Amino acid sequence: MILVIGGTGDALDIACTLSELTENVTISTATEYGFEVSRDRFPGRIIFGKMDREDLKKYLQKEGITHVVDASHPYAENISRHAILVCQELGIDYVRFERPAWHQEGGAVLVCASYAHAADRAEQMTGNIFISTGINHVEEFVTRISDKKRLKIRVLPQSETILKLENLGLHADHIIAMKGPFSEEMNYLMFKEAGAAILICKDSGVQGGTDHKLTAAKHLGMTSIIIKRPDLAYPNQFEQITDLKRYFKELIE
Repeated sequence: MILVIGGTGDALDIACTLSELTENVTISTATEYGFEVSRDRFPGRIIFGKMDREDLKKYLQKEGITHVVDASHPYAENISRHAILVCQELGIDYVRFERPAWHQEGGAVLVCASYAHAADRAEQMTGNIFISTGINHVEEFVTRISDKKRLKIRVLPQSETILKLENLGLHADHIIAMKGPFSEEMNYLMFKEAGAAILICKDSGVQGGTDHKLTAAKHLGMTSIIIKRPDLAYPNQFEQITDLKRYFKELIE
């Protein structure tokens, strides 16, 4: 029994790929939105809902899971930590799949260790700030950027997301509610329309559109601030789905 911990497009690709080898594949997602996206592509079992360490442990034991593929977002460090520890405790095979990290190829790019650090760096600069890190940790920017008029925040068009931004004192002029992925051209137009001088993003890899964002920002002469990935010691990691499939094929055969 294989559990694929979702949260990325890669997770869906992995679940579909592994289902070619065995029917015993389940994919999990933390949100109902992720459930709906998964249901459109994956014919197998899908579960959704956030799980803490104890929830995950109970689920793995109840369902008799023998292998966990952690394909959660590179910044979803809590679920990764939970999965590593629980799998070690239960003697379950843990495999991490993570997109290759971004590699700098010129342009004005700063790397920050945290959301707070990124916000503080942007506060010291001038010009509008285009934030494409999603809704999590958005309060770091709202509380640390003194002039809220500078903020342009791109998020998923979900009611709870918009409500959170409104509760933080932001309104329509600050919010771009759209679902990606976004091409380089689309990013370019959005950055230009926002009058942005600074881009703040995460290192989500090519699959997450990081390259498109940085290239568009470079063409506009913007400064880009990247929040580095959490530094976790994954025990068994893959970067290519073909390698992951080969790993499981050898186990199953």
